[in-house]
Order: sequence, then C-alpha cells, then structure tokens
Amino acid sequence: MIMRRETIPFHQIAAFEAAARHLGFSRAAKELNVQQPAVSRQIAALEADLGVALFIRTKPRLTLTPEGEILANAVAGGFESILSGIRAIRALRQGEALVVNAAIGFTSLYLLPRLAEFQSLHPEIRLEVVTRDQNQDFDPALCDVAVIFGDSGLAGAPSCRVFQEEMVAICRPGYLAEDRPVNLPLHRTALAGQRLLYLSSAEHAGDWQRFFEGSGVHPPTPAPLDRIYSFMVYLRAIQNGIGIGLGWTHLIEDNLEMGSLVLACSHRVVSQRGYHCSIMPRARERPGARTFLDWIGTSG
Repeated sequence: MIMRRETIPFHQIAAFEAAARHLGFSRAAKELNVQQPAVSRQIAALEADLGVALFIRTKPRLTLTPEGEILANAVAGGFESILSGIRAIRALRQGEALVVNAAIGFTSLYLLPRLAEFQSLHPEIRLEVVTRDQNQDFDPALCDVAVIFGDSGLAGAPSCRVFQEEMVAICRPGYLAEDRPVNLPLHRTALAGQRLLYLSSAEHAGDWQRFFEGSGVHPPTPAPLDRIYSFMVYLRAIQNGIGIGLGWTHLIEDNLEMGSLVLACSHRVVSQRGYHCSIMPRARERPGARTFLDWIGTSG
C-alpha cells in the first residue's frame, strides 16, 4: 500500500518561520511583503490545523510555546536543507561557461578585440561566444547574454546599450578616384548615382533610405547581387571595390584608421538605435552575467 505524504501548507510554514525567527508578526510581514494581519491569519490557521498554540502573544516580543519550539527547530533545519540545495545548484551553474550570443560582425569587429581585457579582469568567468548569422535556428533562450541591434534591449530584461548608432558610407581607398580628380567624399546627391551595396537583414533593409533622408534624392533599387545578408561578407565586398556600403563607426574604426576603408560621403546618421546587451531569463541569478553586462556597457 502506497502511503500518501501529508500535505504541507507551505505558505503557513513560511509565515511561521519568519515570525519565529523575528519573534514578531509585524517584522515577519515586512520580510514577506504582506500585511501583518495576513501573517496572523496564516499562523492561526496552522495552529488550528495542529490543535496547539505555537506562540504566546506577549509584548513586546512573541514567545514560542514548547510545541512552537519543536516546529521552529524542524522548520529551520528544513529551510537550511533547501538553501543548501540552492547553493549547490548555483555552484554548478557558476562552473558552466557564460554563453554570449551576438551577430558575427559585432563579435569579430568589436567583441573579440576586447575579450582579452575582460578575461584579464575576470579570469574566473569562462565565456562561450555563439554567433547567430549562420545559425538561424539557435534559440536565444539557450544563451545567458544576448547582444542585439535595435532601439533597445530585450523587453523586461536587464540591459545596457553597448554603443549608439553612427552610420557612415564607406568604400575602398581609390574607389572614388576613378571618376574624380581627387579622392574626396561625395555629397549625398552624387552618391546616389554610385553602385550601392545593401544589407538584406530585416533590421538593416532600410538603412540607405535613412541615410538619404532629407537630401531630396532616393537610393537606387539594388540589383540582386548587391543585396548581402552577412555583414562580414558585405564588408569584404566593399573592401574589394565592388561598391559603396554602409558601416558603423564603432565596428569599422580600426579599418578607417589603418586606411583599408575610407569615407565615401561626409554625411553621417546618428540615431537612438544601436547595439544593446541583455541578460536572458535563465541567467538572471548568475553573478557572471551581471559582471559581463556592466563590463560591456563601459567597454567603448
């Protein structure tokens, strides 16, 4: 015959444990974030169920009855076992790598050059970086931290902005010299007559329209071969002189400084968009996730 375990009224036990520890209903209610009468009702219900008084209602502090002492000792041991289990689980999680999910362009051009600094500051945190461009089936819920491009981080998640959008038109050095006496940036009106390369991902599909906004001209309709999904392939096409593209100064600043890319136009677009880092739900309690978030928010 299978014995059924007696139901434990956990909400009543929690109220009793807090009251026994504080020897007061008011302080127990404050800790549990409820009103004092709610704690009194829970303990009264527990006393009625057990058929004994657990407290002597003395002032200024409550006094545990002998039966209350027995239950308080038992509950304290049970709560300590629960906390021990929680600590063990957290310790296991801390031994796992912190999984960071980001686009390959951001990872290659911004994150990787800075990771040595993070690992030097926090050698106890092991990172695993997963890029999503060629892995569209990757579930972001399986990562601990996600870096996304847009107006904000993930709704409801602890987030920070890594950097704000500053978008510029770029090309290979010498690309504009073929039909100009001096390799100087073009005005937007002249730029519209050039071969423009487009990023085809959803978040960047309208970038050229935004770049030309207010100029009175419109970008040309791209040929199929001028639409590229991967930013790294896109960047390589620009460097190879296939056409003029758009870049973000925080990602391409090294290329501009070394001269592998030049500005094709003096105009730049600054907006509230940008790269944002968010802690995913599964990592809310991981100190390493918060450490990474705080670091990347000041890495620029």
